[in-house]
Amino acid sequence: PISPNSSKFRDEEEEKYFEKLGNLYQYTPPEYGFIGRDLEILKIEKALFRHNILLLQGMGGTGKTTLLNYLRSWWQTTNFAPEIFYFGYDKQAWTLTQILFDIGKRLYKKFEFANFQAMNLTAQMQKLLAKLRSESHILILDNLESVTGQALAIQNTLASAEQKQLQDFLTRLVGGETRVILGSRSDETWLQGAFRQNIYQLRGLDAEARTELSNKILERNVGDKRKIGKIREEEDFQKLMKVLAGYPLAMEVVLANLKNLSSQEILAKLAAADINLDTGSEDKTQSILKCVEYSHSNLSLDAQKLLLCLAPFSGFIDRSDIPNYAKQLQKLEQFQDDNFDKFDEAIQEAINWGLLSLINEDIPQLLQIQPVFPFFLKAKLAESDAATREALREGFKNHYIGLARSYNRYMESKEPQERQIGIFFCRLEYENLYNALQICLEKQETIDIFFCLFQYFYINNDIPSSLKLSEFVCNAQVAYPPEIRTGEIGLEIVMALDRLAVGYLQTQNYPQAQKSYLRVIELSQQLQGVEATQIKSSLASTYHQLGRVAEELRQYDQARDYYQQALEIKIEFGDRYSCARTYHQLGIVAQQLREYDQARDYYQQALEIYIEFGDRYSCASTYGQLGLLAQAEENYAEARANLQTALEIYVEYQDEYMATVTREILESLPE
Repeated sequence: PISPNSSKFRDEEEEKYFEKLGNLYQYTPPEYGFIGRDLEILKIEKALFRHNILLLQGMGGTGKTTLLNYLRSWWQTTNFAPEIFYFGYDKQAWTLTQILFDIGKRLYKKFEFANFQAMNLTAQMQKLLAKLRSESHILILDNLESVTGQALAIQNTLASAEQKQLQDFLTRLVGGETRVILGSRSDETWLQGAFRQNIYQLRGLDAEARTELSNKILERNVGDKRKIGKIREEEDFQKLMKVLAGYPLAMEVVLANLKNLSSQEILAKLAAADINLDTGSEDKTQSILKCVEYSHSNLSLDAQKLLLCLAPFSGFIDRSDIPNYAKQLQKLEQFQDDNFDKFDEAIQEAINWGLLSLINEDIPQLLQIQPVFPFFLKAKLAESDAATREALREGFKNHYIGLARSYNRYMESKEPQERQIGIFFCRLEYENLYNALQICLEKQETIDIFFCLFQYFYINNDIPSSLKLSEFVCNAQVAYPPEIRTGEIGLEIVMALDRLAVGYLQTQNYPQAQKSYLRVIELSQQLQGVEATQIKSSLASTYHQLGRVAEELRQYDQARDYYQQALEIKIEFGDRYSCARTYHQLGIVAQQLREYDQARDYYQQALEIYIEFGDRYSCASTYGQLGLLAQAEENYAEARANLQTALEIYVEYQDEYMATVTREILESLPE
């Protein structure tokens, strides 16, 4: 039995108790409540045990101050530390003298504090250092970017002598019991002796937290649950969420506009840098433009000018490729006299001020863009003349046409590692490639970027995305004038229509697929000024695909006729490699008609060509079909050998989908 014999407070006990309650930090949640950050809190706590001083760095709008305020409350509730001291440089320029006074007032009793005050600054610092190094308190210095900021841009700066005092104090806390968090947008190199390599990069909210925050914003600003449900299902809403990247301030400001605008309209306004999307507040914690301007104003004038050239980019920048981008710009009249030698230095300044950040510490050239930084740059760019803005779009477009061709070559490579490089960069660069493709369509120019993106979706088996992209491109090309529809651009129109037909075929929309392929044949025969081999290649490919459509409809005799037409054209102009695909499909038709010997002959011809040309990946499909053929003939040993070879190739090329399918067939074979 427990018998708590509590007694009444003595007067001094009661005073001490309520004084302690009064000194506790009273946490005020943000507008939509504190959401997510569980993993971040765990990582921050672990980092503080590894080294007692941590730099919490993040772009504007990531919610650093919100997180630190929540941590004050959380650590207070969980008794993580006896005392938690917080000094925000967004409110005032805290000098070391003021910090020592505030900490001493809370750590020392009345008379001891009076003695402490009587000491000079050096003695105060040494006395307090001894206490802090031996006791497990928490010290938080937030918004430190203000300390060294330009005086004209930021009010709460410290003189160099005061910076040196603060630096000395923090460095002397290294290795002690008190844990220190330094919150900043900047890299704070002047304090690196204190935090060393202990840096935590705060990014956007995770997927679950993003959904929760967006739900709360929609509930407040849209209200109607049915309308909210429709909004969430829209693809444009998903694009918008991707653009905002889970940054709380950007989400709160931008998503609130869904009260009056659609997701598509908001995306268009972001692309056009319509400042009416913003709150109009002068407070950097409420306005996305002011939030970015706060950091941007601290860049050198040269850096500000050079970084305007990043306005067309979204989400990602390959730092190592920026010199090539600069070369494209310098080919244009408006940028011929510009000096891009310091472009990399400007990018480093933007990293230092949290406008760009590393995606992966191990690959420093891959950079993430602060979600609203391009929006801010476009707003700044609007102040330039129209010719400069148009030249920037032209340079950006030309840069990505070149990159798209390079990525496509990688994805079509026979080497698995090269294919993965192409896929990796297309995933990171998707928004930039898509934006450049839109410019190409607007100018009615080459659509090489489309073929790259289609290949990316095709390799990843993302059929809905490839079909939607193909429909978008083909619809845009309808507006092309007749005079450019028969030359090189006409050939690209035919090729785009072919990709559209592939999408219809893969989604089992056979009537539309057949209609599109027949239209491809019609347009191919109208081409002029195009090499005969290109036209023949297009026709051969289309007859092959018409064979696929007939095959899916179980019209095997019709399918065989189409495949034979394709094969005759390929043999005529000597495209031996392309013959392999058609031999492969002829094998499938023969197998369906139970003409097993004929089927095996076709498969063997396809396999010989693939081996001859070193196309190991394509061999996998043919080995798979040989395995299925042997299975149909109940030759299970041969079936297992061929399927095992196919599986090994799929694993080598990291094709998880086909590897899984092949593995399931293998497991189903009788012993």
